[in-house]
Amino acid sequence: MPAKPQYPITIAGKNLILQFDISDAPTKLGINMQFVSKEDFADERDKQDLANKLSVVLQKKFGDAGLAIDYNERNPYKNVISYIIPLSAISNLIMSTFKGVK
Repeated sequence: MPAKPQYPITIAGKNLILQFDISDAPTKLGINMQFVSKEDFADERDKQDLANKLSVVLQKKFGDAGLAIDYNERNPYKNVISYIIPLSAISNLIMSTFKGVK
C-alpha cells in the first residue's frame, strides 16, 4: 500500500506536515486531514488556538468549494490537529461534476 500523501505547509508561522488518511470510524466516514507538528504542543491551549485558526481558514476555503469539514475531537495524538472531510461531502462534490451529463 502506498504511503499516506504528505505535504509541508506553514500556517500561522508554524511549520507543519499536512497528511491525508482515511477515517473509517462508523460515525465519521471520510478523508482525514492531519496537520502534524514535529513536536508536541507545549500547552494544550496553543494547540487549540492553532486549531481555531485552521478552522476559520478551512471553513472559508472548503465552503467556497461546497465542501464541509469537521474538527476531529477524537484525535489521540498530542502533535496532530485533525479534520475530517465527510464522505457525503466528497460524494456530493463528485456527483456535481455529473450534472447535465447524459
